[in-house]
Amino acid sequence: MNNREFIDKLIQRTGLSAQDVEMLSAVLVDSMIDELASGGSITIHGVGAFELKEKGGRRIYNPSSKTYIQVQPKTTISYKMSAAFKDRLNAHE
Repeated sequence: MNNREFIDKLIQRTGLSAQDVEMLSAVLVDSMIDELASGGSITIHGVGAFELKEKGGRRIYNPSSKTYIQVQPKTTISYKMSAAFKDRLNAHE
């Protein structure tokens, strides 16, 4: 599902106008980005938790050039699925 399909589904399910749903979607995403960028974490009941993780720098081997490369440390987003979400996904098996 891409962003347009997501917006259309929200419009159908809520009965809100396209402009309102697009604004709410943008505010939701911006708020999540702001919270994570400030070092916070986000927990959405029934969905899961998002938090930042620091990946340390490391040395990797490039087999095509047969050299070692230093990979710089970076920040990534970690997601942990809620038990309710996991149960719902596994119920379809």
